[in-house]
Amino acid sequence: MIFNILILGFQIFSPTVKLNSGKDLTLVGKGPPVVFSSGLFNTIPYFMYNNVIDKLKNKVTILSINDFTPLSKKDIDDIADTLNVDSVSYISHSSFNPEVLESERINKAVLIDPICIPSFGISSLTFKLPEKININLNYPTKVYKAEKLYKGSKTLPTWQDPIFNDEVQSETVPNVGHPDILDDMWADIAKQIGLWETVQGEPVNFEDWKFIKDDNIKQLRENYRNYIVDQLLEFILPSDEKEMSENLEIDLQNDNVTVIVPQVLQD
Repeated sequence: MIFNILILGFQIFSPTVKLNSGKDLTLVGKGPPVVFSSGLFNTIPYFMYNNVIDKLKNKVTILSINDFTPLSKKDIDDIADTLNVDSVSYISHSSFNPEVLESERINKAVLIDPICIPSFGISSLTFKLPEKININLNYPTKVYKAEKLYKGSKTLPTWQDPIFNDEVQSETVPNVGHPDILDDMWADIAKQIGLWETVQGEPVNFEDWKFIKDDNIKQLRENYRNYIVDQLLEFILPSDEKEMSENLEIDLQNDNVTVIVPQVLQD
């Protein structure tokens, strides 16, 4: 029931456009069009990412299909045709259909913790382990990986981690987990379920420890989301539309924000 209310609210306060396929496309924000694909092949409700979307919508228009069906290459082409735009940028979190990236209407892509599910092979009585999916892209693409998804006690199976060509830039973000990009409530639920590891503060020395009801986990997550949004906008937007953000450095380990003085001001 609560899911239906949240989804309805997301749609009521945001304009929608009917695609040629009959699906409803929701538009949030202002600026160049960016397709956002949520987890589980675009079936995770978008309100779970409200924090990130609220940060992005001031600079770009977030496009989302909210019918809980996997996003396809045809959807990307349909979105571009319906909006009468030559191309769109693409952002995804977690599992997605790699066929989506074959669309010629994508100009740039940002993949956060990309997960692909290869098909299993069965030959006669022999079971073949799935092989990694190879993805070759001919447009600028960045991959951001939450460190704890790939290094830790509950890591992503290697065969679900796709291989990209050399032109794709990849960065591992330290001390964060797969669910930490979500709003705090949903990240906390994921943590309680125990499927994935999440962000954790630095251990305190025995003699310095004291009980704090509200630890700094929320701040660490906020730093992570701010960092990803900052990098996204820097990468996606044309240079004349960017706000210069090189002077902001996020310390994900200790929830600090450090202002870096440009070299020219130090001389």
